[in-house]
Amino acid sequence: MKFYYLSTDPNNEGDYEIHHRECSKIPSIQKRLYLGPFNNGHEAMNLARVSHSKLVICEACQNVSMVPRFSHFNDTEPIHPNP
Repeated sequence: MKFYYLSTDPNNEGDYEIHHRECSKIPSIQKRLYLGPFNNGHEAMNLARVSHSKLVICEACQNVSMVPRFSHFNDTEPIHPNP
């Protein structure tokens, strides 16, 4: 999970941006509100919609997903119990 923040100042298009804590474009601490821990920016956006209607996920953050992917597991391989 990542920690997400909402900018308190709108961008040039009038939208409020959502950023994760490690984002290179995150506003200063005085210009952001903490939203909480989420798996991705879309989850954070759902919470922020309560108070803001014009929201976007920061361009640098929009493709970040912290949902674990277990690529070493293959659904087609049989599962063998320990003997």
